[in-house]
Amino acid sequence: MTNETTELPQRSNVPLWLLLGSFLVPAILAYGYFFFGDRPTVASNGQLITPVIDISSLKLTNQNGELLSNDQLTPKWRMYYFVGSSCDQLCQNDLYNLRQMNIALGKYQDRVQHVIAHLDEPANDFSELINTEHQQAIRVYTRAENIQALTAKDADAKTIYLVDPLGNIMMKFPHDLEPKLILKDIKKLLKVSRIG
Repeated sequence: MTNETTELPQRSNVPLWLLLGSFLVPAILAYGYFFFGDRPTVASNGQLITPVIDISSLKLTNQNGELLSNDQLTPKWRMYYFVGSSCDQLCQNDLYNLRQMNIALGKYQDRVQHVIAHLDEPANDFSELINTEHQQAIRVYTRAENIQALTAKDADAKTIYLVDPLGNIMMKFPHDLEPKLILKDIKKLLKVSRIG
């Protein structure tokens, strides 16, 4: 009887390498893409205001001169437009665009209000214009000196300011920006925001 040792067949390492590769290759690719790949740029058409300005610092009042509380100032998102005693054609166009943008927000329109902020007592023809064409607008009052921190960097005061429901004035849109671009920014914010 001969003493022969039977050799076991060699196992292939291929399945092991395939298994390891199925875990390692995606991880390496993800790592490389994260650090070296193209990243989408998040662009907005308006300008972010940094640091944000608290709306209560503007000392906004009602028509009787009574200071408005934070709850009165921030029930929803608001688009503010500051104007003096008169409203020229540019101002009228801006107010019209504000109204139309509010309507064009569609399913989001209940979350946004537009505000006419008077820096002076409006003239009779301006008041008449508001009463006939802008009844949905919220009207508040303040003085020009109260908004200097807000308008200091704006060469043109005809600007739309966006205020979130926490009372932060956080974005501004120059009047010459197309309304559809303003809408795009606001819709994007409302889509991701759970407040207001």
